[in-house]
Amino acid sequence: RRGPRSATPQQSRRAHVSRTLAFFAGRMAQRGPAPIPQSAKKMSTSPTKAWEIIRKAQGEPTVLPLEQFQNGFYEQESGTVRFVAISDTHNIEAHKPIYVPPGDVLVHAGDFTQVGNLEQVKGFCDWFSKLPHRRKILIAGNHDLSCHRPSYASNCRRFRLRGFDTNAVADEVDRLLHSIPNCEYLLDSGTVVEGLSIWGSPWQPAFGDWAFNLPRGNGCREKWLMIPTNTDVVVTHGPPLGHGDLCASNQRAGCLDLLDELQRRVKPQFHVFGHIHEGYGVTSDGTTTYVNASTCDLNYSPSHPPLVFDVKAKR
Repeated sequence: RRGPRSATPQQSRRAHVSRTLAFFAGRMAQRGPAPIPQSAKKMSTSPTKAWEIIRKAQGEPTVLPLEQFQNGFYEQESGTVRFVAISDTHNIEAHKPIYVPPGDVLVHAGDFTQVGNLEQVKGFCDWFSKLPHRRKILIAGNHDLSCHRPSYASNCRRFRLRGFDTNAVADEVDRLLHSIPNCEYLLDSGTVVEGLSIWGSPWQPAFGDWAFNLPRGNGCREKWLMIPTNTDVVVTHGPPLGHGDLCASNQRAGCLDLLDELQRRVKPQFHVFGHIHEGYGVTSDGTTTYVNASTCDLNYSPSHPPLVFDVKAKR
């Protein structure tokens, strides 16, 4: 009689990843982050300094191994929804192939174009439409200028767009985005997938002369107050303070008010974002897993694989 067969390397790897995910899930259920000190909240316009105060109270975020999330080679458990997260593709798909692994829900966290002109939007919509995922979630980012009419109009001269009817272009862009099959374009709005609540918002603290910029402090917080409490998956373009937001300049670009709303009130299972290419990766504060899914690196090369995670369905 033959003994049990040894597991293949791929099976062993899947089992290891599953055990690791379960371990971190257990840790997350046991503890959450300490409250943000009031002294830090008063410094929302100085994120790098504010983070030093928060870090002393909460400790460093847990950095999760990328092998848990890249490519989705591990077996999906029954009763879960598989999310595939990408961001900041910047029309690179027109020149270089981007491998997008299979899953139930494909999430794009914005900056799907370089400057949001009509041809770029058409190219993206054609590519995104061909991806086979049964549900798709899309938000805009700061580079997607034609998705934000005030920014598109004010940047006409900068990008030599004079002579165009910016309102007509913005109308056509809106039509194109809403015509992508199986896709929901979220703009401070939400949807539900298998009982899981998802919220999408394109805003970030002012970062150059681009779209969807808001002043730090109350300007940003007004948008984050719109996120329903206990949302399961939050999708924003910009990061929260301290998670995937460290720039090459060694300055923090994340939003303190977003971090505060997420930790204190919303408490999502996952937060997906992009914007800061060099912040690619996954961290945890003990309650929420933060996913910077930026596809492009600082050189606008698609060197960062999509990030994959499973969430237990609530249907």
